Amino acid sequence: MDLDTLVERSASLLGYPRVTHELLTHHFESTEFDIAPSARISVGCLLRRRVDIGPHARLSRGCILDGDVTIGRRTNLEPDCDLVGEVELGNYCAIARESTFQQTNHRIDRPSLQIRLHEEVLDGELPPTAEGPIAVGSDVWIGTGVTVLSGVTIGDGAVVGAGAVVTGDVEPYAIVGGVPAKRIGWRFPPAVRSRLLELEWWEWSEQRIREHRAFFERTLEGPEDVRLERPSAPTD
Repeated sequence: MDLDTLVERSASLLGYPRVTHELLTHHFESTEFDIAPSARISVGCLLRRRVDIGPHARLSRGCILDGDVTIGRRTNLEPDCDLVGEVELGNYCAIARESTFQQTNHRIDRPSLQIRLHEEVLDGELPPTAEGPIAVGSDVWIGTGVTVLSGVTIGDGAVVGAGAVVTGDVEPYAIVGGVPAKRIGWRFPPAVRSRLLELEWWEWSEQRIREHRAFFERTLEGPEDVRLERPSAPTD
């Protein structure tokens, strides 16, 4: 086992404790980690290149983050998710197991599309292609086994059904499913969606979220339900 593999494997088996961040950054020139102290990374994950993980985010076992990857506050990744290339997930997202975010693709305009042939036989390289970064908003639910492809933007509050292949943009609060993914519904009526996008509650402090607990426990059927009561005054 070479030194690079040993260093990566050791960090993975330890769950990337803070002491390993500086070690990896110094050992691998292309590595830069910014991981919030409150983030939780399970044993068996693999992080490479530039990775930014926000407060209280959680990565379950077997997740691979390889590229310029950003994970927002309190976003959860269930086991065996792959994020490859330039990928950004917003705050409070729920990413189910075995979901893949693949920002880069093989080139298919050469005689061979295999990267190993170019590297090991031709002593060269075959740069990947990409349609652009993948951007996922906040409060997004990605079902089990979803694949999100290069250049896709998924709006705030959207839901992607299990097994979908997302090849195009998803509107905020849309519900999509299928191969390729198509819109099959909406979480809320238009007026509710508009009001929620104005609120951007996912950017609030956690203290403010707690102060408006009643709002988060309310079923939203119409715009009149998207209201905020005055927070209770603190008591001595």
